[in-house]
Amino acid sequence: MKDKISLAGDLGSGKSTVSEIIIKKTGAEYYSTGAIVRSIARERGMSVVELNKYMETHPEIDREIDDGLKALSNVDRFMIIDSRMAWNFVKDTFKVYLSTDPETSAARIMNAKRDCEHACTLKDTILQTHERKASEKKRYLEQYGVDIKDLFNYSLIIDTTYATAEEVADRILFSFEEWKANRGYRMVYISPERLNYPDDSDTEEALALSGRLELGEVIPEVTVFENDGEFYVAGGAECAMAYALSEHTFVPARLVRDPGANKAFIKMKNSL
Repeated sequence: MKDKISLAGDLGSGKSTVSEIIIKKTGAEYYSTGAIVRSIARERGMSVVELNKYMETHPEIDREIDDGLKALSNVDRFMIIDSRMAWNFVKDTFKVYLSTDPETSAARIMNAKRDCEHACTLKDTILQTHERKASEKKRYLEQYGVDIKDLFNYSLIIDTTYATAEEVADRILFSFEEWKANRGYRMVYISPERLNYPDDSDTEEALALSGRLELGEVIPEVTVFENDGEFYVAGGAECAMAYALSEHTFVPARLVRDPGANKAFIKMKNSL
């Protein structure tokens, strides 16, 4: 049975665009439950948010979509499956999650100009997107007992906020090969600008590590944790800063559970 990539992620994180690039590079087939949901919304004269609310009390719609996903487990073709729940229903896929910040997410949704999927203003689209995500999380938790926002469900998490779709697609394909060699593979590739750093981070050490990076040396591992859509450095803060100073698109990191420490963090946007 050929391996498949299941692609989930935040709304507006670029799943469709990234999928198109991977398909062109590999010849993979494409399956999108998002397209199915938008079609159902149009047929019922609803926005996607309204349909999501409706589906909270009409689980038969989700079940029909999910049955289609389950059937893909027996399809012996390389596929990109763009779906919130493919990682759960399609057996043994490379589970990828694309993350982006709320403002970027809303702007992309508006620029895509998809029917029934956005409000008139950026502020209202951010609110609408938040409501849709909350509705989906509620439905899947109630119906299947799974939390689609738990990033430990996924083998690869990529931040698409500041990366090009081409960079994201290439990183997925590189990581896919790593996963095929080691099914226990799990990595995060996060933009330095999305990270919150501990306020006691050592800038001088980060500069020294940046120099080592530029020489092609391996530096110590970075660990991060996620809380309510924000990413925080749990370990290796100076190493993460070194990637920023060296102008890397991504900081490669390992995901850890929120340590619950009372440590102060600072956002390092445009300050390195």
